Order: sequence, then structure tokens, then C-alpha cells
Amino acid sequence: MFHKLLSIVRNGGKADTLTVIDCNPAEPDLVGKMIVVDEDGQAAGQVETGVIEEILAALRKTEWIQPTVLSVEGKQGTIYRLFWDRVVKKPCAIVFGGGHVSQPLVQMLALVDFEVTVIDDRPEFANKARFPGAQQVICQSFQSAVKDLAIDQDTAVIIVTRGHRYDLDCLRATMGSNARYLGMIGSRKRIRECLSLLKEEGAPAALEQRLRAPIGLNIKAETPAEIALSIAAEVVAVFRGASNYGMCG
Repeated sequence: MFHKLLSIVRNGGKADTLTVIDCNPAEPDLVGKMIVVDEDGQAAGQVETGVIEEILAALRKTEWIQPTVLSVEGKQGTIYRLFWDRVVKKPCAIVFGGGHVSQPLVQMLALVDFEVTVIDDRPEFANKARFPGAQQVICQSFQSAVKDLAIDQDTAVIIVTRGHRYDLDCLRATMGSNARYLGMIGSRKRIRECLSLLKEEGAPAALEQRLRAPIGLNIKAETPAEIALSIAAEVVAVFRGASNYGMCG
């Protein structure tokens, strides 16, 4: 069971864990026993098969909201109380550019439990000493690094490089992904020019609606830390489904 849970965690999957905290006094050995249920509904555990099936039936009828205590009535009238928790993949953020905005931004994203990857092609800007909160720091060209990245629905793509040419390269490389958040720094004029160019190149039709640019919530940010705050807040808002602020146009 624990091998199964470890494998799920290592592969970035999701699993439900259920621990028996109370049951029929005639079955005291069940207290503390665990069950692990993967995304496909397959279970492994320290409880006999019949009881697992009863627990799974109750689980399918209950919507997950937060860790809770689940009561399950067995076929013989036995009441099982289980602590129900869920192991989920952490959200990821890929920050293209290791400049002055990226430093506080990575700190903020790490504080709200994102696994952050920073990419820059300059060794003095792409190193762990500069970004202690990042899970990984990649010192490569943006175009090379993006080829090895896994970008999915749990990913925020944040483009804040040192120049428009690099921003455009990064946007080209990621605009076809299904990242939940796609944001790029720049003025409205420059962003319109980039979008116009990408449309001519055959960019996805939904790019303009997806792209958060100018990046960040409009908090009248001026300093690098304030800009980082506006970006981090927008990323969290998108992941929580809280707003549509900051979208292109």
C-alpha cells in the first residue's frame, strides 16, 4: 500500500487516503488501518476486501471538499469512522527570466506552495543562491529548456524575460500548451504587436483570450516587488477560479 502511495506521489498523481479511527468494538485491530485509493478508483489497503468495497461505495457518493471524517455503515450494521485525506500534486510555476521581478515572485509563489522552476540563460541570474525557494533553476537558452518541460493544467507559465525578443520566443514555445495560467510582461502596445505577429504565424485562435497581458492584477505596481505581488496574486486567483482580471485586451 505504501509503495503504491509513494509511486503515485512520485508520478505527480492524486490519491485518497482513509484511516480507520473508530469501528465496532469487536474489531479493535482495525483502528489505525489505512486504505489508499488512486485516481482510477483502485484501492489497496490493510483492511479486508469486503470492507474496502463498502468504504469505496460510500466514497463515490461523497464530494471531496477538504480533509474530513467519513462515516460508513457496513452490511452487518457496523459503523466505520475514517479520516479521509487527499494527496494531490502541487501546482507548478515556470518563470522564464531570472531578473529583479522574478526574485520576489519566486519567493511569493513558493510561500503559497507552488513548485517553481526558473529559467534564464545567464549563470549570474540562473543559480540556486539567487532563487533558494525554487525547486529547480535551469541555466539554458529559453528555447532549449522549454523542450524538456512538462506543462499541464496544474502549471502557471510566467514570461518575464529581459527583452521582447525572448518574451516572444517563450510565448511561441508555450502558447500551444494547456497551462492553466499563461502570462507575459510588456506594455499593451508591445503585446498587441506580438499577438499580431503570432496570428500571422498561425497562433491558436484562443491565444488572445488566454493570455494574461499586461501581466498581473492592476494594483498600480511600480517596484519589482509590487509587480511580483500583482503577478502572484493573479496566478492564485486563476488557480482558485476567483477572477478574470489581467487578461489580454
